[in-house]
Amino acid sequence: MEERSDAEGALGIIQARLRIFPEAEHKVARFVLLEPKKALHCNVRELAAQSGVSQAAVIRFCKRIGLESYGEFKLKLAQDVFSDLDQKFMLDLDLESITSPEKVIQNVINLSQRGLSSLGALLDPEALDAASDKIIGASMTVLFGVGASSIVANDFLHKLLRIGLPTSFAHDTDLQVTAAASIKPTDVAFVVSYSGETAIMVEAAQQAKARGATVISLTMDSANAIRSMASINLLVPASERIYRQAAVTSRINQLTVIDILYSIIVSKNLDMSIEAIERTMRATHRRKGI
Repeated sequence: MEERSDAEGALGIIQARLRIFPEAEHKVARFVLLEPKKALHCNVRELAAQSGVSQAAVIRFCKRIGLESYGEFKLKLAQDVFSDLDQKFMLDLDLESITSPEKVIQNVINLSQRGLSSLGALLDPEALDAASDKIIGASMTVLFGVGASSIVANDFLHKLLRIGLPTSFAHDTDLQVTAAASIKPTDVAFVVSYSGETAIMVEAAQQAKARGATVISLTMDSANAIRSMASINLLVPASERIYRQAAVTSRINQLTVIDILYSIIVSKNLDMSIEAIERTMRATHRRKGI
């Protein structure tokens, strides 16, 4: 196995040794150099097919550049491809095609369990208590979120409306920014964004803050733009890279925070909440013909 420096990128190693690769490994090297991002999405079988070689040749190629495994090669290549980004923005290297349903079941359950365990250690009871007080006392809670975060915002909308608290949420992003620009100082702007850097959500937070509203953020535990603008921060663990197939643990963690916050709000206004829940229950569960 060739010696290599841990600080040296995969593409640099490949380029430097391009002339000494045997024919099959040379094909792999050329494909990786020409299509590094595409190579990141390939498992061994797929990279072999794309390069027109055997899977054994791909493994020999990894050994040739001083790496112990194909997984180590992908990590090294990702560090090159996303060299200008933080680790959290890199490709989720666990994603490969043709994964068995049994493995997917276990992987997703394990991820969810680890995410919730981390969430329990991170949540700040004082921040949740302060957020509940602000929402209870607000003339209106305006919710903001796009993509997977809009699912979280919409869930909170249903919960708050059910207990009679004035709340609004628009799925259209232009309407969200319009709402932020029209918000009142007596309102709460509740901004959901896992990264805390989604441009349209940053704009909404800026507008709401400029208007004097209380900004409550629900973001991952990192230094981010939306967190820096909020007066109350609710955090979930940085459990997922931003570049991933879909929000998994982040969405579950955010929904759990909403469940916790909602439960605190209900407990502070139990009689009123029960009455409102019963009223909305009757309205939405009326028997046919009545």
